[in-house]
Amino acid sequence: MKKNLLITSALTTLIAGSAVAETKVTGNLEQVIRLNSQTGSASEQGIGSEYNIGLSSSKELDNGLSAKYGFVLEDGSPDTHYLTVGTDVVSLTIGADTGKNLSSSAIPHIGDQAGTLVADLGGTYNNQGYASGSAGTITDGHEDDHVSIDVNGMGGTLTVRYSPDSNGGGNTDSGIGANQGSTTEILYSGSLGVDGLNVIIGQAEQDSDMPSEEDGKFKKAGIAYNFGQFAVGVEKQKAESIAATASQIETDTDKVSVTYAVNDNLSVGLMYLETEKKDGGTKAANDEEITVASIGYNLGGLGIELNYSDVDHVGNGTTDEEAFQIRTIQKF
Repeated sequence: MKKNLLITSALTTLIAGSAVAETKVTGNLEQVIRLNSQTGSASEQGIGSEYNIGLSSSKELDNGLSAKYGFVLEDGSPDTHYLTVGTDVVSLTIGADTGKNLSSSAIPHIGDQAGTLVADLGGTYNNQGYASGSAGTITDGHEDDHVSIDVNGMGGTLTVRYSPDSNGGGNTDSGIGANQGSTTEILYSGSLGVDGLNVIIGQAEQDSDMPSEEDGKFKKAGIAYNFGQFAVGVEKQKAESIAATASQIETDTDKVSVTYAVNDNLSVGLMYLETEKKDGGTKAANDEEITVASIGYNLGGLGIELNYSDVDHVGNGTTDEEAFQIRTIQKF
């Protein structure tokens, strides 16, 4: 009985000690109105919404290191989670959908990236720019459960990431998902110590679980500069899908954009993307071209974004499409 009381007391002390860390609650609500129009097809329209609620905390450990941890629920389902242990210079993270990543873009844009704005139009380009097609895709390594090391310096962060299972989602705490090959990433994101400069450069490789297939590869390099009210940027990315050589899909995308802050609350932007596609080494007859015009307005606690996208040669084919999106964001 005495032994049980001692164990209970120890557990109570441990739980009480863990509860000292301050927990922060954050969240946002996003609402979107979309209208799509495609050559030779009926127009589509709809309204959607997304909400995110997150908990985060941090604590100084007994060994002098610090620990940061938290999670985010997206529409009530697990999305982001992380545990980061280290110092201000070097840290180790175990998590999913967290940290510096190749999904981000160095070039300035207002609201969603171009790939998100036209994601449901069936084009070649998507949010990560990873090659797409029935032959296979490259997953975004930071979206999967992974381990990463971050080293801060040179005005930015060098990140090395490894995801053992590119299954597109998380596993249970003691489970292993359906293995679809591991993904490794290395990238630098930062300013190189130059005020107004923004740089992202890196590459990813996903191993195929089939010996007859080529591994998937992705490379990105982008640079932008902010001078006063203007910001301009260019970016290039290349991808090779997981597939046999004869059916491997390769994409090569060039991006350029400019934004202008009219005042503290109002910004406008223009972006252009051009994607060349090869299927089994054969180049598509047409390049996919996307032009995005954007307006963003901050009402103080409520953000409103208007985006118009014009897509020529969707999926490097012969059809053209247009999309218009109104997006509101409220943070709390």
